[in-house]
Amino acid sequence: MSLTAALLIIVSAFMHAGWNFISKRRNPSLAFFFVTAVFAALAISPILFIHRGVLGGVPTAVWQLVLATGIAQGIYFFGLAGAYRQGDISLAYPLARALPVLFVALISLLLGNGGQIGRIGLIGMGLITAGCIILPLPHFRQLKLHNYQDAVILMALVAAVGTTGYTLIDDQALRQMRVAIPLENSQITLIFIALQTSSTALMLGLATLVSPAERRQLHQIRQNRTLLLTSLLTGVVIMSTYGLVLAAMAYVSNVSYVAAFRQLSIPIGAVLGLTLQQEPRYAPKLLGIGIVSVGLILVGIG
Repeated sequence: MSLTAALLIIVSAFMHAGWNFISKRRNPSLAFFFVTAVFAALAISPILFIHRGVLGGVPTAVWQLVLATGIAQGIYFFGLAGAYRQGDISLAYPLARALPVLFVALISLLLGNGGQIGRIGLIGMGLITAGCIILPLPHFRQLKLHNYQDAVILMALVAAVGTTGYTLIDDQALRQMRVAIPLENSQITLIFIALQTSSTALMLGLATLVSPAERRQLHQIRQNRTLLLTSLLTGVVIMSTYGLVLAAMAYVSNVSYVAAFRQLSIPIGAVLGLTLQQEPRYAPKLLGIGIVSVGLILVGIG
């Protein structure tokens, strides 16, 4: 992994852990994330106006991927909101962030791209996954399958599936856009962020409208100035955070490295939960954070 990619992802990791911590404290709903997506889409919409002349050159396949990434993002936010309502951020956040490392790597191997992943990188990804298997346990002796069958873990798994989907989809979309559009990488990244954010807002909006409970949540957010301001700030940070990740994809040989190394946010988010939220400090949780951190180092140098 290049130094440029590593720096971009490190900054992104701190921002990602920060907005998740803020979201957790607001007991988020799908409607909350819909509002954040709308604010984010509005904030970056001038990019589409500035580059409106090249939008006609975007391939049909990319537009299909933009639609697909919106669906994947919707799945991610649905799972994340559910996990945060059910449990601690020091549990839900690491699980939702680590599982995609394994999923992305496995899919890359199935697609024949595994040769670009070094042995050290694979070991690091395995450690990240192992650490997050340990994390949910109050005691080591409870390492049994039925102890993972609760709402927090299931919703974190849903979020992980969404993350895996949009990571792979966005990587392919950006690769195709770099070939089709004669602009610099930074400009193409900004255009795609605007398209992806708009697609996400659309999908979250549809999901919110079909659910009476989410419509009630949306009404409450509209009536609460503090929640509206939090949504605005969160939306801008989410957009900026993932923008850094997309930019980093141009500097790695395999997207699995990005999916893995960005999990630096796992120990950051866990520490925020353990300290500021005063969440339980079980020995497996602390060991799991340590194992994940070692795995991240191996991915970074692999």
